[in-house]
Amino acid sequence: MILSSQTNSVYFSAHLANDYRQLYEAVKSVLQDYQIHVDVLCKTADYWCRDYMPIQVTDNTFVKYKYKPDYLNKRGKHEFITNVDEPLSFLNLNDNKFINLSDITIDGGNVVKTPYHVLMTEKIFIENPQYQNKLKLIYRLEKAFQTEIIILPWCNRSQDKCGHTDGMVRFVKDKELLMADYTNFAPRNGKRIRKILEENGYIVHELPLPYTINDSWAYINFLQTSKVILVPGLNLKTDSIALEYLQSLFHSQKIIQIPAPYLISKYGGAFNCMSWNIKE
Repeated sequence: MILSSQTNSVYFSAHLANDYRQLYEAVKSVLQDYQIHVDVLCKTADYWCRDYMPIQVTDNTFVKYKYKPDYLNKRGKHEFITNVDEPLSFLNLNDNKFINLSDITIDGGNVVKTPYHVLMTEKIFIENPQYQNKLKLIYRLEKAFQTEIIILPWCNRSQDKCGHTDGMVRFVKDKELLMADYTNFAPRNGKRIRKILEENGYIVHELPLPYTINDSWAYINFLQTSKVILVPGLNLKTDSIALEYLQSLFHSQKIIQIPAPYLISKYGGAFNCMSWNIKE
């Protein structure tokens, strides 16, 4: 399994580069300072390329899937569904590199990789009702990702429209994970998530924010590469708390914080959402 900590190239939607030029240039500058290749994806329909671009499994294997999320599969939203074949046509990726799951709807933001598992929420079942037998769906996913799948609850559905794991939990090292500050805003849900992860052998660290803030999940939604981690800032006092805690966990990697409060509050996406990082 290719982890974020092994990646050396990062791609962004051309729309993001054009519409949020200052943020894009700030992110690009830091990545290039650490010898990370940066490029843009053409022919995308929105900023959030994590969700529709193929998921890298090995050096030469990517999982390609159906991208038709429920939150965009409605009147007035279809124009924001990217046909992934269009941005892929500009890249040097041969068809033989893809494992095709064209009958399975997945959001890339609902795929958090560790060396031992892929973490997804139960939204994977809701968006694929054609699989009445959930075990068959899990089998297809595990065969494609070449690892076991752990299913986490999709909590706070009225507020969390996406149901993505990349704002809930992230891999740290070995069998250590970082979880959002559920104690502040959804303690029961946090306990459920922690229990499942600990039953699978993980040590779970919770982001220790002193009080509830809007968009605290964004601190978990960082962009990690082989050389540097970029953490979103919300222009709040908690920015420094989150940064210092991440530095204590990822002490072998350089961590840079870049403010992006407007993008995060307006669209509900942060740095992992807006990037596609791979090992080339």
